[in-house]
Amino acid sequence: MEDDLIPLLDMAFFYLKFRPRTIKETREHLYKKVRTTHWSHEAVDKVINHLIKLKFLDDKVFIDFLVRSRTATKVKGVYAIKQELNKFGVSREMTDEYFSNTEINEEELAKKALARRWEIIKTLPKQKRYEKAINLLARRGFNYETSKKAFEDLINKE
Repeated sequence: MEDDLIPLLDMAFFYLKFRPRTIKETREHLYKKVRTTHWSHEAVDKVINHLIKLKFLDDKVFIDFLVRSRTATKVKGVYAIKQELNKFGVSREMTDEYFSNTEINEEELAKKALARRWEIIKTLPKQKRYEKAINLLARRGFNYETSKKAFEDLINKE
């Protein structure tokens, strides 16, 4: 790595310090930084390639990070996760490959997402409760069939 690129590399390391990032995300961040400095886009590309060689940037690791995060805390369906990965700049091929090789139980995720709101929803009239539950799960990226099954399972548990 060239000595004049060390400050740019430091900016990249600081950006990567807080959470894993995609290559596109990091590149766009550094492009914004170089607008006000003497570096060029070629310098940013050199830094990005160096970070990839050092394994600080890897879109596959980012996919794994985001999927684990979205299935543990902020529960979302596969469709919503794919959309979010697309927004972060992960290629559709890489995303499709990941989901074809990884088994995700969407029904369990839907039940988990709905269970958090169930105490509020369960006091409503039956039709309103159904609408609220289905809409909540739709906003989280679950399809209608999965949402309906999760709703019915929670109703049957009562």
